[in-house]
Amino acid sequence: MLASQWNQVIAADLRKVLREPFFWFIMIAPLLLAWGLREFLPYATGEYQNFDLPQYYPLILALLILTAPLYYGMVLGLQVLEEKDEKVLLAVAVTPLQLHRYLAARIAMFTLISIPLIVLVHEIIDVIEIGMGRLIWVALAASLNTPLMTLLLAAFAKNQLEGFVMVKGLGFIILFPLAMFFVPAPWHLLCSVLPTYWPIMAYFTAAAEAGSVTFFYFDIVMAVVAQLLATLLLYRKFATGLLSS
Repeated sequence: MLASQWNQVIAADLRKVLREPFFWFIMIAPLLLAWGLREFLPYATGEYQNFDLPQYYPLILALLILTAPLYYGMVLGLQVLEEKDEKVLLAVAVTPLQLHRYLAARIAMFTLISIPLIVLVHEIIDVIEIGMGRLIWVALAASLNTPLMTLLLAAFAKNQLEGFVMVKGLGFIILFPLAMFFVPAPWHLLCSVLPTYWPIMAYFTAAAEAGSVTFFYFDIVMAVVAQLLATLLLYRKFATGLLSS
């Protein structure tokens, strides 16, 4: 019974995404960017040989692989805000499905879709070689940006309009740890208070020729723990605000 309800929820989400051109475009945008960079980066590297562009490849790819789950989280977050406005979530909260199960099924779908997308985006660009095993671990860690973005919007935006406005600022905050690429150790550890620091660090470690295996898996564990903890705290804030309104 519960599985059937989850299937209905997931199918309804897919219909919403396919019905809205904006959401549909956002979902495929990472692939379009990947194809563009696949052509542009080798061209720019050859055209501007006085500028060492390849040293910035890890930064560029880290940005793009984080963008995919952020986009998916934004799409779902805006849908949640729409349902919040229409009191759909309040109605769900008193059904046997319950609010946390309803959101968990939807978040899980978008998160799982983003994992192969991250791998595909990285392989399409094809300018940095990383073992497939490590790349999948990075994709798993980075995919948790999807629930993080979803619940950031749901917890702090009152409606879809506020959600659209927040997306710009949240993108900057979430991607801010990329600045550590330009900051020598150990100063970039100041960014470690942001959950997105850890998947970025995992990718940089995987991309480095002399990257430590131990440090890579430490980054992965920290990425999963930090992002899941932040997501749970955001869900608590969202649910408390929703049920008390």
